[in-house]
This record gives sequence, C-alpha cells and structure tokens, in this order.
Amino acid sequence: MAHHLSLAPSPNIRSLAGKHVLDNYISGHAPIFDLPLPVRAHSEPYTANLNGTIGILGAGVSGLYTAMLLDSLNVSYEIIEANPTRVGGRLFTYRFNGEAGRKAPVNDPARYDHIDIGAMRFPRIDFMARLFDLFKRLDMNKDGLLVEYKFSANNTFELFNGIRRNTADLTPRDTDPFKISQNRGGAVPDAWVAQGIDSITSGIYSPYTDAFRKDFATGWTLVSAQDHFSVRGYLLSQGLPESVVEWLETFQTGTGMYDQAFVESVFDAIDFASPAPVQIPGTAKDDPENYAWVCVDGGSDRISERMVGRIAKKPKLGRRVTKIESAKNGMEVISTLPLGALSAIDFPNPSDLAYNMRVAIRALNYESSTKVALRFERRWWEDPDIMGHGRTIHGGISSTDLPIRTCVYPSYGFNATGALPGVLLASYTWAQDARRLGGLAPQKGSAAYEQLIDLVLDNLASLHGIPRGEMGKLVDSYVLDWHADPLARGTFGLFGPGQFGGSGNQGGHSLFASIKAPAARGRLHFAGEATSVHHGWVLASLNSAWRAVYQAVGGMPDGQRKRAVLVQEWGVPDEEEEDQLVKLAVLAKALA
Repeated sequence: MAHHLSLAPSPNIRSLAGKHVLDNYISGHAPIFDLPLPVRAHSEPYTANLNGTIGILGAGVSGLYTAMLLDSLNVSYEIIEANPTRVGGRLFTYRFNGEAGRKAPVNDPARYDHIDIGAMRFPRIDFMARLFDLFKRLDMNKDGLLVEYKFSANNTFELFNGIRRNTADLTPRDTDPFKISQNRGGAVPDAWVAQGIDSITSGIYSPYTDAFRKDFATGWTLVSAQDHFSVRGYLLSQGLPESVVEWLETFQTGTGMYDQAFVESVFDAIDFASPAPVQIPGTAKDDPENYAWVCVDGGSDRISERMVGRIAKKPKLGRRVTKIESAKNGMEVISTLPLGALSAIDFPNPSDLAYNMRVAIRALNYESSTKVALRFERRWWEDPDIMGHGRTIHGGISSTDLPIRTCVYPSYGFNATGALPGVLLASYTWAQDARRLGGLAPQKGSAAYEQLIDLVLDNLASLHGIPRGEMGKLVDSYVLDWHADPLARGTFGLFGPGQFGGSGNQGGHSLFASIKAPAARGRLHFAGEATSVHHGWVLASLNSAWRAVYQAVGGMPDGQRKRAVLVQEWGVPDEEEEDQLVKLAVLAKALA
C-alpha cells in the first residue's frame, strides 16, 4: 500500500534561510554564465544515466534512506559501506553483551546493556516531521520502540567552581550558587551575575527572534549581517566582558563551542523556542505522540536495522572507496560519506569538482564529540541506599566544569522485569572538551586509556558527592572520539563564521550552497547531514538524501515522472524547492 507523507509543516526559519542563501548563490552566478533563469522544474539538460544503476556510497541513515526512496521509484542501486561490521553510521549503539542484548525483548534487562554512542534523542518539533514519518513507516511507535527521553529529571547535580549543588535544592533566590561573581571571589562582574544567564541570553537573541516572528525578510536582513561573527566575537562586540562570555559558555555548552557561527546559535534559539507538544485528544499522557523528546527502546540502531529490513538490495560491507572518476559508461553516484572521509578520496579529473566544492569538502566545519560509557554492576544512581531517600535519579543530565562536563542517565528500562545493568553515559563532551578526553583514548587497555577511565570515575564521584567505592564494581567501558574515528573524522556539521554564506556582500559565494549542487556534470551528488541546513540531526540525513535522489533521477528517460512520484510519496523537505534544485543543477554544469 502506498504511504504518503502526511504532515507537511510550513518551513521553519532555518529552512527559509537555507533557501535564501541558495537563491543568492544561484543569482550571484547567473549573469556570469548567462544562465536561462528562471528555469522550470524538470527542464535541465541532464546527461543520460548510461549505466541505469545508482551507486550509493555509505550505509548510514542518508544511504539507507536513499535506498528506500529509490525502491519506491523502481530504480536500481548498489550500496557500499566501508565499515566491515555494521551499517547505520552515527546511529551507533554499543552493546556490552553483544548479540544477547540485540535479541532481548522489550523489558528484558539484557536489552538495556547498551549505550547510544551516536544519535540518542529526537525532539518532536514541527520541522522534524520527516523523521517521525520514517518512524511511522518503520512501525517504531506501533511496536513500542519510542519511549520518552527525559531531558531533565529531579535530583541531578551541578558542580562548578568546586561547588556541588543538587538541582532539587537550587532556588531562584540564589543567583550565585557557584560563587562566580566578583563579590564572592569570582571573576564575573556582580551586575551581570545578578541579571542571570537566561536574562542575558534572552537579551542577545530576542532582537533576532522577534524580527523573524514579524516577517522573514526583516529577520534575515538583521541576522545575515552578522554571518561573519562567531558567537564569541558577536558577544564581545556587544560589550559583554570576556569573563561573562566565558561564564555563559561554561554553563551552557562545551568549551570552544562559542567559536561556531553566530547565525547557527540564532537558528538554534528559534528552533528550540517551539512549544512542547500539546496532548492529542483521545490519547494518554504517556503516549509517545505526546512526548517532547523520544529515544529508542533498545538503542537507536534499531532504526537502521529496520531500514535495512525494508530495502530490496542490502549494503555490501567492508568496501572502502578510494577514487571517484568520471567514466563514459559509469553509474550515477550519490555520496553520503562524511566530508572528512570524502576529503581523502581521489578525484583525478579536475573538472569533476568545482573549486568551491573542493573548498567546502575540506573546510566546512565539523564539531568534535567524545562519549565515555561505563558499565557498572547495577544502576547505583537509582539506589536510595547510595543516593539517599527521595534523591534517586531517573533520566536527565548532570553538568560540571570538570573534564567529563556532562553525565547522561538512561531514560529507558524503567519497566524491566529484573535487575538492570548499570550502563551510564558518564561523559558526553563537545569541542575542546571532547578533543582533550579523546586524546586519552587511543586504544582500550593502553596506559592512557586507563588514565582516562580513572579520571572519569574520579569526576563522577565528585559530581555525585559519593566515594568511588559506592558506585560498585566497574565491569566494562567503551569510549569513542568521533573525530578520531577513521570513517567519520568528525561528529556533525557545525558551521564556522561566514560558511553559511548569508552575508549580502558575499554575492554568489557560499560553501553550504556549493556542497548541495551536483558535481561531475550532474552525475555525482552529495548527501549527508552536513549538506542540509538542519545539520547535526538525523533529519538532515533524510532531507539531504531526498535532494540527492531528486537530482539523480532527473537524468533518467522518465525522470519527470519519477520526480513526481517522489514528491507524491515522500513530500518535499521544507528546506527545498524543486525549481531551485533544477537551477542549481544548471549552475553546477556551467561551473564544471
């Protein structure tokens, strides 16, 4: 039975901005190449797909979704994946008990002996409709696999400046519980501390969020003028003292994250200002449809497993790509590889990649992230004998300025039929924090690795205010520094100043727009989360796959019909417009 994408939300601000940047990029080049603009959809002069099969590089979410789309269009394809043991890319669930955990049913304690090393939480906000449509197609909700992700919970801890507080004890009246003001021995001016982090950040972003609420053009004019700023640079330009900037970054994100583009942070502020889901009439409060955030019972790789189960042709594992080259009888190619991995591939034909594409592949910024998972004998944080009566922790996060920075407690397994293994995401770090911890994890069993685990255990004990011995025996551990992973070489796209290309004085220059265009005269297409305006989310992988498929099938004899079916069956991502994609393809050929 045909399945049509049932929810088509209006484009969010980030998507509208992406379209505007793309328009600016296309228009900036049009006079140079005398392009036939405007051009209507389906009219671009694609080179015929001589082979008839589309090659998909990478079996992460983008690659698997690409295969699902092509199956619906009856297009032949072949998927190759460099990883010899698994698919899914950053949908990576590590199981301490291996296949026993994978095969265990819901509520069996063995099912929860795992950690999501990659994507682990999914917000239910309007522009995520395509992701939740995928969940529906995969029967994730029907089979009880979507459970509430508890982003916050009672009794978690904050430890900063050597001072620990239980969040249950913090009150609005205590404006400086961690003694960071000058009056209490810190470095931050008292007036700024009295104002508070929430008030300060609201003052920073409200001029932009308010402008966008009035109309897009007003907001875009205002924010695009700041595209050359990092968050840190913008705050300093607005007169915030350096000590205030460091305070805000320390309490809100990872060390060095303020080096990202300011426009990225504005879009984030708008994205997560969306209201929480309103309870749907006729449903229970604990129905997954009403959760603001969800996670996957048994691990996020259940998503990729089900995707593989739905596609006609399975990925070939252990196939690493070393060269991509135009050939007379070659196949159309969709690359879903992370840009760090793509940068190591040889493109011997200079005309296959335009200059800006090469720059984008090399230069678009990826963030760093390191996760440290510890496997104890039991969930000691849920034990009142250890944590105290009424002080146990069920989900949520604890935060600190110690090297581990963020500790994430499991949001699943609460209805298990027996004692649960004590698997804890003991440290989740980004940016410089991640690189520093990752530097201690070259190989499990090494002296540096043992130093890392010892450091994490000490930090955990300090954060929770208990002796290390009370946490019980450490059974096992797993660490992944995504920047050091040879198949990823970065965690997710997070653009630096100027890389989005919003500033009006950049004309037709945009690294972001460049990587969305087809290469090799319409025969090579780039997908993957970094090529979407929603980079960093699984949704970005889906949107980029749709765009690549739309571009690729245009070269087929019945390309117009296939595109119509694609739109009918799968909708159009809110960040894309059909005419715009056709113009981009025409421009890409002119630049080749």
